[in-house]
Amino acid sequence: MAHDWQDIRYRGDAADVAELYEAYRVGDYLDTFEENRRRHDMGLRERLLKHGIRLTERLSPRIFNIFNEVNTALELEASAEVFCLPDHELNAFAMLDVRENETHSLIGITSGALEKLEDKEIAFVLGHEMGHFLFGHNRLNALLSMDENNPGQTVLPPFGESLFLRWRKKAEVSSDRAGLIGCRDFYAAARALLKVTFGLSDKNLNLEIDDLVGQIDEISGSPEMIEATFASHPLLPIRLKALELFWRSDRARRNGCSGGDEAMSDDDLEDQVDRLIQLTRRHPTRPLHAAMMNVLVLAGALVLGADADVNDEEVKLLVQILHNVFTDEPEKIIVTDRAVAERDLPAQAAVINAEGGLQEKAFVLSSLAQVAMADGALMDAESAVILKVAELLEVPEKQAYSIMVGVVQSEGFQTDVKLNRIAGRFRRSFLKGAGG
Repeated sequence: MAHDWQDIRYRGDAADVAELYEAYRVGDYLDTFEENRRRHDMGLRERLLKHGIRLTERLSPRIFNIFNEVNTALELEASAEVFCLPDHELNAFAMLDVRENETHSLIGITSGALEKLEDKEIAFVLGHEMGHFLFGHNRLNALLSMDENNPGQTVLPPFGESLFLRWRKKAEVSSDRAGLIGCRDFYAAARALLKVTFGLSDKNLNLEIDDLVGQIDEISGSPEMIEATFASHPLLPIRLKALELFWRSDRARRNGCSGGDEAMSDDDLEDQVDRLIQLTRRHPTRPLHAAMMNVLVLAGALVLGADADVNDEEVKLLVQILHNVFTDEPEKIIVTDRAVAERDLPAQAAVINAEGGLQEKAFVLSSLAQVAMADGALMDAESAVILKVAELLEVPEKQAYSIMVGVVQSEGFQTDVKLNRIAGRFRRSFLKGAGG
């Protein structure tokens, strides 16, 4: 029976892809992008033929046989083409070449990887790249921006781009599972990951995989170490541990590559991998930064509820500030209960007083002022909330007023209230005309 790839896939990967399609409707864009590529015939395959070597059975029986073994393990027809590229770095990639009448699945692997990796390590790398095809990851690469004038990394808005970048890490977890099924050897898979990441061979590194996998336990216990480690290498320890968990799971056993006598249940596997992935999220770990975020969340709720109407522009600006400065997932920390906000605010302000200085306090107050003015007006009730927060932060009232005025002077009122009213009248008029 063929593998059920949606069963093998890491659920965080599948959930993020579903959100990209549902929230941002990327399917229509991807269809348009691919149709444009068909019409312009970009010729990715021709470039590989020009600059690389296609590894056929006659030219490279070793790689051809490994590739066939991987496809057998994955229960696939050998539909992709493998190319060797002249590069001493250990690297591989997978991509789709969408043409007028057909689509080619192309895998590139560097000469350095072919020379320095053992057979089972190459099998993992090839299986991993095939996994990107199997899970549909490659198609989403079209969301990456190729316009040098675009300041973003993708064509998506900020929240969509953040979701996309978080998803790419999760996609690697799924493809690592495909790579393990392809080589059926956890230790070979782990060695391949380490060699590809660091470019080291066995003669330069004693690859004690169990010790390296255990490193994640040390990292997870230290917020400072998380920040330092994942700032430069955000995923390798996570991937090793996640792959080991999969190797010891019922899911791996069902697919012929389990390494444990007492296999882990599907739910337990995914719960543990979820906790690992949480270590890679952007979220404050230092008490001062966490308190600043929390004060913005709690006081922001009070500012939003200060007048009778909660304005969309104010809500969006609060969420944007939280997202830009503190966390990938601001929607998960927003507070809507006024009683909870009033109850918890003093304790969080006390942390800022103990750990921070005027710079941190001014940032919080100026951010609240920006939120209050996002609807084009600074109401007395909103000013009163900000002054109350200033009091909790031990900022004199005169200084708090200066901060609020400074925000207006530097940024101005971002929304024109009169223009919004005119637009509202036109909208109601159009709707009335359409209904009539």
